[in-house]
Amino acid sequence: MDVKTPKYIIKQADDKPSFIKQHWVIFSLLGLAILTFLIGRYSHLDVLQAFKGQKQTWAEINQQLSETNDTNQKTISLLQTEANIKHQAIMELQRNISDMSEDNAALKADVAFYENLLGHKDGIKKLRVFELSAHRSDELVLLKLVLAQKLEKAQLIKGQITLQLKGIQSDQGEEIDLVEQFKLNNDYEFKYFQIKKYTISLPKGFNPTTLLVELQSKNKTVVTEQFQWSDIIDVSIAGSDNNVITTQN
Repeated sequence: MDVKTPKYIIKQADDKPSFIKQHWVIFSLLGLAILTFLIGRYSHLDVLQAFKGQKQTWAEINQQLSETNDTNQKTISLLQTEANIKHQAIMELQRNISDMSEDNAALKADVAFYENLLGHKDGIKKLRVFELSAHRSDELVLLKLVLAQKLEKAQLIKGQITLQLKGIQSDQGEEIDLVEQFKLNNDYEFKYFQIKKYTISLPKGFNPTTLLVELQSKNKTVVTEQFQWSDIIDVSIAGSDNNVITTQN
C-alpha cells in the first residue's frame, strides 16, 4: 500500500493595512472639515465683531442726525412763530391805523356837527328836528335823527317820537308806522340835543315819498315836521323852524 505524502504549498501572507490606513481618506476629510469649521468660526467672530462695531458707528451717526434734525425743527418753529408774530403785529398796526383814520373822520364829523349846532343856536327857538338823513345799506335803510331845542336856558325835555313813512305801492298810497313796524325805541330825553339812529327795511315795491316826524313832549306839545324822501335819502338835510308845526293837545 502506497503512502501518499501530503503536499503543502507555502505562500507568503499579505500584510493587512492598519485601520487608519484603510480609512485615511475619511480621516483626512474629517480633519479638513474640523479645520474649516474652526477657521470659519473664528473668522465669523471677527466679521461679527466688525459688524457690531459698524452698527454702533451707524447708531451714533443716526443719533447725531436725529439731534441735528430736532435742533433744525426747533429753529424752524421759532422762525415761523417769529414770522407769525410779526405778521400779526403788522395786521394790528394796520387795523389801528385804519381805526384811527375812522376815529379821526368821526371826530371831524362830530366837531362839524357841534359847530353847526352852535352856529344855529340863535336860530333854534323851539324843539325840532335839527338834522335828518337816510342811507341805504344793501336792503336796509339807516335813519339818523338829530333832535335839538333852544340852547340858552334849556330845560330837560322828555317825550316820544312818531315816524310815519308815506309812499306808493301797487299804484296806491301806503303809510307805514316805522315805530310800530320795527319796534323802535322812540323815547327821547335831552337838555340840548339828542341823536337817534334806527335801522329799517322797505317792503318790496314800496316807493317812499315823504317822512312825517312828530315829537310829542310830556307837556302835551306836539311838534310835526314833514320831509321829502328824495331830499333825505343818501344825503343829510337840516331842519328849519319854518317847517315846524307846533300844536298843543
